[in-house]
Amino acid sequence: MDTPNPARKSSFDLQGLLACARGELFGPGNPQLPYPPMLMFDRIVRISDKGGAANKGVIEAELDVNPNLWFFKCHFLGDPVMPG
Repeated sequence: MDTPNPARKSSFDLQGLLACARGELFGPGNPQLPYPPMLMFDRIVRISDKGGAANKGVIEAELDVNPNLWFFKCHFLGDPVMPG
């Protein structure tokens, strides 16, 4: 199977993020994203090597927030808050 080259991509959908979690984007021995439920975003909408506080680049990601997400049951008991 050919490995996709993520070097020039400026965004990833959920399937691309899951491919990274499985180790399919950067090859063996390279960093991987966590797999759900620890993957805390559904898509990356922008990747740029320009911008950010130190002008070293920026990544913008989105999470579809809903009341059934795992952390609302335990963070915090009786006062659910999204971590971060």
